[in-house]
Amino acid sequence: MDLRSPIVAVACIMILHACARQPAKPVEDLGGGQDVSQFTLTSLKGTRNGDRLDLKAVYSDGSGHMTVELHFRVTPPTRLESGTWTGLGNEGSVRERSSTFLGGQNGPPSIGGRFDLLAPDGQPLYRVTIPLQPLTDRL
Repeated sequence: MDLRSPIVAVACIMILHACARQPAKPVEDLGGGQDVSQFTLTSLKGTRNGDRLDLKAVYSDGSGHMTVELHFRVTPPTRLESGTWTGLGNEGSVRERSSTFLGGQNGPPSIGGRFDLLAPDGQPLYRVTIPLQPLTDRL
């Protein structure tokens, strides 16, 4: 019986697991000074109208919340045209880091991405992640 095969298999699995990208946290603090480690995406609503997609995402930890409103132009390539956010005693604009849009010709459109929430002076305070998912709830 050759014992090397199971050892090699286990070693390969461990290496692949270690190299796997860890899922992004829903909300990350980039300088806002708040503990957002328990925040989750609690509501996501959106409506597509032609080449526009309007989206509202709400993040909460049960005691505090943050609302992010995003307006996309979905003609290829999809891009964020404008966005605002409020919560945790702050408000400001939104900057896109990345986004993915699937048109939803046979069902609701899907959207996902990462966005920086900016202070009025333009400094990033938080980063939010929207996992790619269909928009089943309309605005």
